[in-house]
Amino acid sequence: MITIYSENKSPRLQYTLEVIFKRCLGLEFKLITDWEKFKKIDLPRINYSERDYKKSLRIIPHDLLFEKNIRPVKIKVRDWDGLPAFFLMDKKGDCPYDLFAATFYLVSRYEEYLDYDSDEHDRFPAKESLAYQSGFLERPLVNDWAAKLVELLSIDYPDYAFQHSEFRYISSIDVDMAYSYKHKGIWRTLGGFTREFLKLDMKKIEKRIKVLTDQENDPFDNFDYQEEIHKRLNIEVLYFILLADHGKYDKNIDWENESFIELVQNLAEKHEVGIHPSYHSNKVKKKVKEEIDRLESITIKHIESSRQHFLKLEVRETYKVLMANSIQRDHSMGYSEVPGFRASLCSPFPFYDLVKDEGTELMLYPFAVMDVALNRFLKLSPEEAIERISILMDAVKLRKGLFISVFHNESLSDFDNWEGWRNVYESMLKMAQVAYDPLPQK
Repeated sequence: MITIYSENKSPRLQYTLEVIFKRCLGLEFKLITDWEKFKKIDLPRINYSERDYKKSLRIIPHDLLFEKNIRPVKIKVRDWDGLPAFFLMDKKGDCPYDLFAATFYLVSRYEEYLDYDSDEHDRFPAKESLAYQSGFLERPLVNDWAAKLVELLSIDYPDYAFQHSEFRYISSIDVDMAYSYKHKGIWRTLGGFTREFLKLDMKKIEKRIKVLTDQENDPFDNFDYQEEIHKRLNIEVLYFILLADHGKYDKNIDWENESFIELVQNLAEKHEVGIHPSYHSNKVKKKVKEEIDRLESITIKHIESSRQHFLKLEVRETYKVLMANSIQRDHSMGYSEVPGFRASLCSPFPFYDLVKDEGTELMLYPFAVMDVALNRFLKLSPEEAIERISILMDAVKLRKGLFISVFHNESLSDFDNWEGWRNVYESMLKMAQVAYDPLPQK
């Protein structure tokens, strides 16, 4: 049990302590406002106040956790024992930075409530974030800070068992288009042929003909391969299914197609499936409900998980829409253009509603890497992608966090722009099985 003293309590402080101690470290904590009682406690303790008491770790509070408004906050990131840190409050203190306020700023996605320049899809882009601009996007900094607090507390309590969590890995796969060529209908098929003829793309024309005449399997229909590799390596996998009406950015086949229904039912029998809300649904409660109802009618299961298609996430609105539709776990916390940790965290954590200034029961599962970021945006080779994933995963293993990857059945086709990417995927799955050893091998 970690005891924290503060002169005042607030929803923001309570939330932040839960993220650091319960979610990152798997530890119980207690927040008290009784100074005399705090001084008598003979357990690891943190003095979160300006009071001076030598027998505890003191952190001087920044105002952020005791405010109720949302305002631009002046931030200067500095180096502290090799860690980026901000909100410097006590230059000579054992913990000179208010890591609680800094954690809240990052995890609540405070900066996404402020003015920013959105991208072409009206999203918060990585380049607008403090983590990207300050060079710590690719490290789970909040987990690093939590480990630093444990290190400081261990000085006075060396025998106390601080760390209880274990590294976990989840492979998540978005099914934006279950089939590349099959079940598209006459007009979409003719349109595809026309585009390929105009580009003189004979490789795709030949592939399309062979698939449509049953000489080859559809390259996107690689779910048997997925099942084999997941079963062989004992991998936990989660599927997100797009069940939107057809549109410019929603190109799955008709959700009532019998082959598609059979595919989704087969996936749901063996794995958890979640909804992949359509491109224009991120602020429309009725639209999300319609798509969830479709998935539930197919799977005969209650749908509790989601990931926004195109990662169309607007923190003020999207999570409110999901909670109104009884979604309990969302997996949209990440970027499509770069790998890294959007909330600087590699642990599941509850969403904090800054508008209402209160915590919620909606759990957010941050992912570290998406296939399209590595291939289409960064244009990495398969070998370079494997190295980039390895660095990210080692950072999560070190902090005993949860590493979540995002791939698509399209990227597992080993066809066209995705040639060689099955090897990337399989290499990542095998990395997840290797225990992390921070000590050099003898």
